[in-house]
Amino acid sequence: MSETIVIDELVFSVKRSKRRRTVGVTLERDKSLVAHLPQEVAIDEASKLIASKLLWVYQKLAEQSESARADVFRVAEFVDGEGFHLLGKHYRLKLVDVPENVTGVPSIRFEGDRLLLRREQAASGGKRIEEYYTRAAHPYLNEAVQRWKRIVGAEPGRFVQVMDLGYRWGSCSADGTLNFHWRIMQLPPRIIEYIVVHELVHIKVPNHSDKFWATLGSVMPDFESRRVWLRNKAVEL
Repeated sequence: MSETIVIDELVFSVKRSKRRRTVGVTLERDKSLVAHLPQEVAIDEASKLIASKLLWVYQKLAEQSESARADVFRVAEFVDGEGFHLLGKHYRLKLVDVPENVTGVPSIRFEGDRLLLRREQAASGGKRIEEYYTRAAHPYLNEAVQRWKRIVGAEPGRFVQVMDLGYRWGSCSADGTLNFHWRIMQLPPRIIEYIVVHELVHIKVPNHSDKFWATLGSVMPDFESRRVWLRNKAVEL
C-alpha cells in the first residue's frame, strides 16, 4: 500500500529512495505534493520535517494556483467607484490629483466612506493597497494575538508575519510563528478573530482532527458561524 503524509489538510504522496539522505518536498505540474524520503526514515519524523517547510509549500501552491486565488479573492480595479473594505467597512475608491508642489500626501488613505488614491499611483494601485493593509495588519494582529493567546493557552512566536499567503488566510509554522495574509484587514473584526484563534489553536493541535475543532470550540463556541461567513462571504470583498 502506498504511503501518504497528511499535514494541515495537505496530502503528500511518499516516494522513498535508497540513495536519498534528506527529506524533501516537490510540487508537481498537476499540483500534487510529493515527499521524497530516505529509505529508512519514519513517517512521523518526516512529517515533522515537512511541517517546518509548510510556508514554502503554501507559497509555491499560490504561485501555481492563480485560478484558485481568483476563486477566493476578487480582483479589484483601480478606477473611481471601485469598492474596497477595511475591517469589514465598505469604501468607494476616489482618485485624487495632487499638485506637484504639494508634499506629504500619502499614496493611499481612508477618509469618511472613501478610499483616496493619488491618481498617478493608480497603475500600481495593487501594490499600494497591499502595502497599506500590511502596515495596518502588524499592530492590529499582534494585539489580537496577545489578547487571545491567554484564552487559548498557547504561546506563539514573538511577532506575527504578514505576507501574501496565496489563497490561505493564515498559517502556523512549526516554530509557533503565526503568518497571516495581508488581505485579512478587509475582513470584519469578528472574522479576523476567528482566523487568529484558529492559528493559535494550531500551536497546540497541528492538524484538523476532532481534538482541534473541540479545542477551538471550547474557546470560541460560535466559531462555526464565523467559519461559514468566511467561506461564503469573503469572496465578495
